[in-house]
Amino acid sequence: MAKAKNNKTVRFSTRMDLGKSVRAEMANLLNARLADVSDLYSQTKQAHWNVKGAQFIALHELFDDLAAELLDHADMIAERVTAMGGVALGTVRMAAAASSLPEFPADAFEGMAVVAA
Repeated sequence: MAKAKNNKTVRFSTRMDLGKSVRAEMANLLNARLADVSDLYSQTKQAHWNVKGAQFIALHELFDDLAAELLDHADMIAERVTAMGGVALGTVRMAAAASSLPEFPADAFEGMAVVAA
């Protein structure tokens, strides 16, 4: 994702009573959060698919519920970007390139180790 370097962040007019530079900054900030939420969604699904152990069913269901909530939040953030006249940068590749989150450990499988990750 082209973080704040993208001079074309705000491409569309809007009825918002905010200047273009303010809308561009807001769109950049929101796109950064969109990347984080999208990455967190994929990490939550990774945990959902791979969790093992005594708490399997409870954690499996918890991670699935969290993932659904994260999708709702990603949608709200992306729609706010477009309301600002910006372009929501929300593909998996864009999110991976721009996320500020640490990588989910590929070797985390056991219940509480997955929660800690």
